[in-house]
Amino acid sequence: MRLGEGKKYVEKDWKRRAAYTLLGEPHVPGWIRLQHVLRSIGNLPLNGRPVKLLDAGCSRGDLLTYLAERHPRWSLVGLELEGDRIEMAESIRRRVNAQNVSYLRADICHLPFRNEFDVVICSDVMEHIPDDKAAFLNLTQALKPGGYLLITSPSVPQPRHLRSVAWREQRVGFEPSEYGHVRDGYSTDGLKTLFEEVGADPIEIRYTYGRWGTLSFDLFFSIGDNHPNPIVFAGVYPLLKTLAYMDLYNEPAHGAAVLGIAQKRINGNGAK
Repeated sequence: MRLGEGKKYVEKDWKRRAAYTLLGEPHVPGWIRLQHVLRSIGNLPLNGRPVKLLDAGCSRGDLLTYLAERHPRWSLVGLELEGDRIEMAESIRRRVNAQNVSYLRADICHLPFRNEFDVVICSDVMEHIPDDKAAFLNLTQALKPGGYLLITSPSVPQPRHLRSVAWREQRVGFEPSEYGHVRDGYSTDGLKTLFEEVGADPIEIRYTYGRWGTLSFDLFFSIGDNHPNPIVFAGVYPLLKTLAYMDLYNEPAHGAAVLGIAQKRINGNGAK
């Protein structure tokens, strides 16, 4: 099953259901983000062993559904605060018979886990959490000593975006506050500092959504975000995906998002 395809089982709109069936994840910016996460997981030195992984802020479980099929020996846990998303994720899990996945409704700032996971992922969630230090600390405490924490977030400062994005927001009456962000994001230095403060040693911190990824993001939002005209979307989609692939195979000096990986220290003496 392709990344994001499982949402066809809970989607009521036939046009979106067809898009999930034919394309997998049609939300190209979201696809870019998850591809960067998947590549980073693949680069971790997990040595082929069974892995216990937590996706904190899993939404409808796209990442876990994809990983479950490819790593049947892994134990995967999805955590989400929104009850309706947990219900959809669980419905998808049953439909695809992902027996190595479970879901839990919980707050990242109040996790019931200690020293349990080999990998913890929190993708584009921290910008929504007022007490991000508590969230970083809880995610780190959920890791086994030597485990890996992977975070993605919008970057600061943001690169310049196409004027058409702001034009569309004005046209449909959208306010950026509707994203629910409590901060603009993180700089690479800010992310490094947070990792270190909670007992995790940074391994890699890099930008994503460079020139090509940001252009794909901007064009996607300019044509309607989650509600594009189907004909316009079909015409522009090949360009969006081409730009998305270009983003995956470039390492930009700056970008619209940041991805960081850190390793939990062992006995307070640093990651090993």
